[in-house]
Amino acid sequence: MDPEQYKTILLVEDEILIAAMERSMLERNGYRVATASSGEKAVRAVEENHAIDLVLMDINLGDGMDGTEAARRILALRDIPLAFLSSHTEPAVVETTEGITSYGYIVKNSGETVLVASVKMAFKLHEARLRERAHGESLVRKMEELERFHRLTVNREIAMIALKGEVNALLGRLGEHSKYPVADRSHGA
Repeated sequence: MDPEQYKTILLVEDEILIAAMERSMLERNGYRVATASSGEKAVRAVEENHAIDLVLMDINLGDGMDGTEAARRILALRDIPLAFLSSHTEPAVVETTEGITSYGYIVKNSGETVLVASVKMAFKLHEARLRERAHGESLVRKMEELERFHRLTVNREIAMIALKGEVNALLGRLGEHSKYPVADRSHGA
């Protein structure tokens, strides 16, 4: 069974017929699909439904909030893969979306194969980013642990040197020879 099956996709599309066609394609491929017909409804859906695993966002959503603004707001709320699904192929429009998210830009009416493959790639990219972030966080924790160990070791060494100096001083007051050699620091390290 495909690991992406049974994941929930929020399809944000204001044109009813296009939304029905895209929904049908996604459901045929094992995805659950929720829909929103406006940017405001999309933001609200992501706020209220934590079962949404991916957002497919149209850019022009009629009156109100457009898809790019809705995408910004959604991504400010949650770390979720979001791909744009639009009929716009103008470089300026595509570049604008690249500054928001890099999970994909799917041209409408590219067909079921392209749509489903793009969704799968967005899921895989998101999983890779989550693994990378977890690995990075693990490395940071290990580095902090090493720094703490280093500080403890250095502090222990400094305390030992001071203790040896005190023992030597005490032995000197008792008329005995120094028991611990003290490193000559005049030559530098």
